[in-house]
Amino acid sequence: MIKAMNKYLDINKSVMISSPAGSGKTEKLARRYIALLRSGVDVERILAITFTDKAAAEMKQRILRILRQEDKELFGKLLEKMSLMRVSTIHSFCGTLLRRFSFETSLDPNYRIEDAIDSRIAWDRILYEVLMEVGTTRSRAGKGKAGNELLFQSLSENGFKGLDRLKTTINYLFEKNPFSLEAGLPGPSLASEMFAKELADWSGAAAAIENYAELFRDDGFTGLVAAEKHFLTKSGEPRKRAPAYAKGIVDYQGWASTMFKYWSEKSKEEFRKRAERLKAVFNKCFEKYSDKKALRGLLDFSDLEYMTFRLLTEDQEWSNILYAFDEKTDHILVDEFQDTNNFQWGIIDKLTEEWRSGLGAKREEGKVPTIFLVGDEKQSIYFFRGANVEIFNRAKIKLEEWLKREFYYEEVTENFRSLPAIIDLTNALFSKIMRTVEPDEAGGEGMPSWMTRYSAFKACRTDTKDAGKVEIILLDDDEATTAETRQKEADVIAKRIQGLIDDYRITEKAETPAGSRPCRYMDIALLLRKRTHLKKYEQAFRRYNIPFVAVKGIGFYQEPEVAILRALTYFLSNPYDDYSLYILLKSPFFSIDEGSIVKAVNSEGDCLFSKWRKTRDGSEKLLDEWLLKIQQVPLSELIEEALSRTKAWEFFHEAQQRANVKKFIKLVEDLEADGKSLLKIRDFLERTEERADEPKANVNTEGMDAVRIMTIHGAKGLEFPVVFVPGIDEGFFTKAGDSLIYDTEGKLFFKYVPQSAVRRMDEDFILHSRKENEEQKRLFYVAVTRAEQAFFLTGRWSENNNSFLGFLKQGLGLNRVEPGAQSTEHRDRKTENRKQKTKKGPQWGTSVQLEGLSVISEQEIKALYKKRPRPKTSKAPSAPEKFIPIRVEKPLIWNAVTETIDIRRQHGKDWAVLGDVIHRLFEDISNGVITEGDMRARAQKLLMTKGIVNKQNERLLSVIGEDVSLLQEKGIWQDVIMPRDNSFSELPFVLGSGDTVYTGRIDRVINEDGVFKVYDYKTFPVDKKEMSYLLKGYASQLRIYKEAVKNLFNAEDVRSYIIFTHTGEIKEAG
Repeated sequence: MIKAMNKYLDINKSVMISSPAGSGKTEKLARRYIALLRSGVDVERILAITFTDKAAAEMKQRILRILRQEDKELFGKLLEKMSLMRVSTIHSFCGTLLRRFSFETSLDPNYRIEDAIDSRIAWDRILYEVLMEVGTTRSRAGKGKAGNELLFQSLSENGFKGLDRLKTTINYLFEKNPFSLEAGLPGPSLASEMFAKELADWSGAAAAIENYAELFRDDGFTGLVAAEKHFLTKSGEPRKRAPAYAKGIVDYQGWASTMFKYWSEKSKEEFRKRAERLKAVFNKCFEKYSDKKALRGLLDFSDLEYMTFRLLTEDQEWSNILYAFDEKTDHILVDEFQDTNNFQWGIIDKLTEEWRSGLGAKREEGKVPTIFLVGDEKQSIYFFRGANVEIFNRAKIKLEEWLKREFYYEEVTENFRSLPAIIDLTNALFSKIMRTVEPDEAGGEGMPSWMTRYSAFKACRTDTKDAGKVEIILLDDDEATTAETRQKEADVIAKRIQGLIDDYRITEKAETPAGSRPCRYMDIALLLRKRTHLKKYEQAFRRYNIPFVAVKGIGFYQEPEVAILRALTYFLSNPYDDYSLYILLKSPFFSIDEGSIVKAVNSEGDCLFSKWRKTRDGSEKLLDEWLLKIQQVPLSELIEEALSRTKAWEFFHEAQQRANVKKFIKLVEDLEADGKSLLKIRDFLERTEERADEPKANVNTEGMDAVRIMTIHGAKGLEFPVVFVPGIDEGFFTKAGDSLIYDTEGKLFFKYVPQSAVRRMDEDFILHSRKENEEQKRLFYVAVTRAEQAFFLTGRWSENNNSFLGFLKQGLGLNRVEPGAQSTEHRDRKTENRKQKTKKGPQWGTSVQLEGLSVISEQEIKALYKKRPRPKTSKAPSAPEKFIPIRVEKPLIWNAVTETIDIRRQHGKDWAVLGDVIHRLFEDISNGVITEGDMRARAQKLLMTKGIVNKQNERLLSVIGEDVSLLQEKGIWQDVIMPRDNSFSELPFVLGSGDTVYTGRIDRVINEDGVFKVYDYKTFPVDKKEMSYLLKGYASQLRIYKEAVKNLFNAEDVRSYIIFTHTGEIKEAG
């Protein structure tokens, strides 16, 4: 009998769970997965889908952790079959399906995913080519007619700005693919005809306006635009007063209003025609773009979902494909279901179509296939990426309709994350600004399904009696500019943080009451709605000696350290690049003062470098040396050498700076591995220089006592003891563009409306704007529910209600009371006492009384800060006297794919192929799949699948035979490679470490009486002189393996070794 609280574990029912923040969504999915395993379902017949690689890795980790603690026997069985676990992102699943059915999709089965930057560069080139083709003789003859009309129309109306607008719109369609590929055009409107009939006979109009009748012809849009002055104001509104020449028009205001409606409808008709032409040009560009990718065996990230969707819904073999999937899958689990888009749901919907019908082979065999969906519609915050919150409710309605008693829906009400003050705030606030009635898909009395439904939840933490803290800190400075306000706010936040350190008490979450400890910087997160003012918060933290790290930030290419390395690259590729040399000389590489550079500029010479050579201060010799070396040494190595020789590393002592430098070197290294020359690398950097959305390098913040700064989007799925949300007064200024891809009842449409006055009246643009504002509520909900113990909101008092501050006014009745005014609103008593002792000024209150809630002023924060001495731990870290740079790890140290690239670069392609084959052979031998006698035939087959045939095949087979003989001679073959009890081969693992999750496979693990031995095979040629260097280089990789084994087996004694197969040596490392 399934307990009421665990009905979601009934494996004979499909389940959907609405699980709010802090209620354990991932735990429930993991428990459902384990329930399936316990019922006897094979691991390979369960498909679990997540939306990020990190979530997939964490899901595996959680399943293993639960089993290790609760079911040792099942844990051991799962370990043996871990490579068969199908826990992946939706994109990874789609990629696997496309490779399996590559013939049906005419795909190269060995396709690669193109880098987003390379993809955009390729698209820009194709768009340029197509636009240049437009207007040619061939196009005028018929081909490209749509493009011709569009281009000439754009140029005639807006000059060269029209061309920019045209490119912007086509780029919008590219950025919105695959949604734009499926988007149709809305049907034509007949409303203009009705208005035309009414206006044609309007008394006095024909006499007042020349060629009035021409305005109502089918092709009269140009004349109508020219006549706008007769009925429209400059702002695009209907005129209310008649011009002198129009006094004879009866009821002029009514006429102008009707003309405005007619003009709006005719504009929409015209813009629909333009949208059709835009789509035609876009489709032409996209077809060329797709052809070029196909020739190179490439796919976009966005192709994976779209091609899978089309494969399952349009391909003539779709039924066979579904049958092949159905044959191997009985259960599908989907995490974070609220983030699903139309194509993702279309894929899941199609895969489970037969299951829901109650028919099919599974039912005949007595199997009940199930689908398990878990998510929280209140946390759907990726509308801008195509996530459709309406799918959450649509799926619920459909599953109830299809499965009836075989479907179970549960709404969780427990929160195990936050203390009561934060829970009370969440319930009071969002029950007012969100709706508490059911969404209605059919348009009945319920609200639209895109509006967010809220249900209250309760605090379930039992480890402390502390109620928690919520503070709303308000600045009152109506005269200050936005920049000044944000600067002042940053200072206030810094002071409040320093007031918390060593004073506020943090209770670690536990199942039973636990002790508390002083608050540390690492307990605090600053969550931003947008990054506009990030620099101001960083500067304030530096001024107040607060250690911090910006997590998941963007703007990598705009960071100073990246700009300096880019300047070095530009100079090495072109010594005549004066600007890059100027940056280089002023940078930490040389730290030359401005005056010296100016003096050199004013001397004789054809370029700055020739002039600088005359200074003879020593730097010119180093520059000459680098220019000579770049002819023989890879750029990545030269950059590392330059950083070390000049000690520039010492100036990049902040964790983020060091990580960005490493990322830049890794980027250059990858470009070199792809065969890019120095000039090609420069070209790449020039094209990406302005790209503001490139993420900064990841910084491992584990154990780092520093405040985390990140966006609210970046914080989704995380939790922090103390959370600050600044800028609550900033408005939601979502500027609508000319173009719109939108969803109506599950179908996609494209609209192009360049006229702002028409957009303001268009129902679809209005609805899109309302949906964007609705998502801001959900974004605020995500921000609030990240906090465990204390939550701080800061900003300036403003009358603008289109903001987080507006939500607080609406939800809590937050209001401003001038000094001396009487108010019956609630204020925290401690706050009142403080106000009497501080400078008089505006006061604030709320209409609801919540425990732990305070509304305080900037002056009160200053007073609190002055009373407290600065904590000793707040000293900012300074650059060490001697800084030894850590060499950027070559890809071979960690990532198996990039290891192949590096081996190919150092030893040639054959050794990379050989390494793959030897690993497969050793795995098959260790698992008893083949015997030593089968080895040659197996190796020959593996080599042939990689295109190695004839003499080359024989040569590599000979190398494999010699390596195996050497290992047998030294006993390594018998002791390690051959099958053994308590051993694992190619053991997959996931290891969480701070913000990073490591995933991979360990070549061999052997348990000898509680001593776990980890072996890693290195199959390339090794010189004895480089052995010690390689062991040091691989030490970090082996340490990760050891930690993974400790976590997997709860082992204490773990040792790690490297086997160099080509030399027959085994060395302890890590």
